[in-house]
Amino acid sequence: MAPPGARGLIFLPHLIGERSPYWNPIARGGFVGLTMAHGRPEMARAVLEGVALNLRSVLVAFQGLTTPIRAMRVIGGAARSAVWRRILADVYGLPLLLPRLLSEATSLGAAIAGGVGVGLYSDYSVASEFIQVGEAEQPDPAAQAQYDAIYDLFLDAYSGIEPLFARLAALPDQTSAN
Repeated sequence: MAPPGARGLIFLPHLIGERSPYWNPIARGGFVGLTMAHGRPEMARAVLEGVALNLRSVLVAFQGLTTPIRAMRVIGGAARSAVWRRILADVYGLPLLLPRLLSEATSLGAAIAGGVGVGLYSDYSVASEFIQVGEAEQPDPAAQAQYDAIYDLFLDAYSGIEPLFARLAALPDQTSAN
């Protein structure tokens, strides 16, 4: 795997438009900074980092609205990946928490939401009774500083190509051309 920063390669993960924080259904994804020196390791790393950086932009929006966020919980199959967890911790600058019931976390969350909805539970705090969480990754200060600089580039890359999205969306559909 390539080092943090994917040797200067940035991926914009807007492959199906973008929701939060841009709410732009015609946003497009792509690699920015791609050179002949980049290969599969850098492209794979850039994809993971691009998704994490985009999630960070959502986190930043939440941080301005709620009480301080001191840690992030990760769930799903990708949460099994130490590389993915490391990238998330460093991009967010927050420690990661990993539920012991990783595969069942989504189902359990839905069950708790249903229980709250029908009045079985008074509120969502009941989740702490069902879900045991352990600490996963702590952010690495050096990588975090590197991602802080990359985050600014990531935001600028989106802003810089955003005016092109409407023109790209107006092009004839290329999916059926063979």
